[in-house]
Amino acid sequence: MIEKIKNMKREKKINLFLVIFFGVGIFGLGLEATRDIFIGLMPFSLLLGMGLMFWVHKSWKPRHIGLFVLIAVLGFGVELAGVLTGEVFGTYSYGRALGFTLWGTPPMIGLNWLMLIYAVYALLRKMPVHPVFQILMGAGLMVAYDVVMEPVAMQLDMWDWAGGIIPLQNYIAWFVISLVLLSIFHIAKLRYRNGVAPALFFIQMGFFLVLHLWIT
Repeated sequence: MIEKIKNMKREKKINLFLVIFFGVGIFGLGLEATRDIFIGLMPFSLLLGMGLMFWVHKSWKPRHIGLFVLIAVLGFGVELAGVLTGEVFGTYSYGRALGFTLWGTPPMIGLNWLMLIYAVYALLRKMPVHPVFQILMGAGLMVAYDVVMEPVAMQLDMWDWAGGIIPLQNYIAWFVISLVLLSIFHIAKLRYRNGVAPALFFIQMGFFLVLHLWIT
């Protein structure tokens, strides 16, 4: 078994590590005795996952870096507008699970948008369909991710909705924003291969799904 792991390619080793890492997180967050400790560790776990994903990104051209910064800033900006106005996603406020905030909004959420858009683009870019359909499918996949995540997010103090009700407006906003951000990636015609990004997307989606069944 150990020999097999040693012979794995780097991306497969990282994916195996992520499965184990988020599996431990499920138990830590699922058990009330350890939940508060693991909530405090969530910003670090998100940074670790994203760091490993970008570790295997090979093409660090200035155009790539500029685009990644743009997506993170746009993601943070739309969330900031959402928190301050309540007009984008609905009325909500952030908790402590995503770390420190600026004007009530954690910078981590911008990085999270970047991670998800990067992963979905990597997953669907080579599908043999027109880019318009790739973008539509990607936005749909982003909404599916959010549907799974939202109930758990409130339980883990990531954010909280007014009245505890997730508005339909939130999912519509996720779809539209995902359309725009994925379109930016396609317009820029980024070309990259990343064997960790799609795995990280589905591992995190499974992470929230299991917790949804366990604690909500």
